[in-house]
Amino acid sequence: MTMKFSFTLDDEDLKYFQRLLKDARKYSKDEDSDALIRAVRKVVEDARKTARLPSFAEEAIDTLEAMIDMVEDSDWALPRATGAKVLAALAYFAQPDDLIPDHIPGLGFLDDAIMIKIVETDFRHELWGYRKFSKFRGGAEQRPWTKVARERLPRRLKEKREQIREEISLRREKAQAREGKGLFRW
Repeated sequence: MTMKFSFTLDDEDLKYFQRLLKDARKYSKDEDSDALIRAVRKVVEDARKTARLPSFAEEAIDTLEAMIDMVEDSDWALPRATGAKVLAALAYFAQPDDLIPDHIPGLGFLDDAIMIKIVETDFRHELWGYRKFSKFRGGAEQRPWTKVARERLPRRLKEKREQIREEISLRREKAQAREGKGLFRW
């Protein structure tokens, strides 16, 4: 048996989460980006060790991990300004204080999952592009062990990255025209 719970965050709720992210962004300015990423990877690792992680939390942790990977991936070469925004968002998850302690079974990751969903919505175009790039890279060469493939791959990745970045810009422009500026301004 499965149950579906649905709730709506109103403007005041979103402002509350925006304040949390703003505080985390201040925290991230003083923090070494490598230390911040290590701390968030630890959150991901600890979550994955949980005996029974609810599926909503598993999905959120997958997204959090994709955001970390996106920042660290040298082939993707996330633009510096975007990388700083993603790191500022990730800073929330590196902080030890939590609305709902993570050790509470079933609910401990609820606040984190909500925040990840909010951040995911704000970076949805970048995440979409990164996932598309990663999928391309995984199948870019049929014989990656050959010298020709190794020499050709960086050029192909650069071309694909540039193409996807153009698509991201178009998607962002269309979304902003439909929805306004987005949930949060970084």
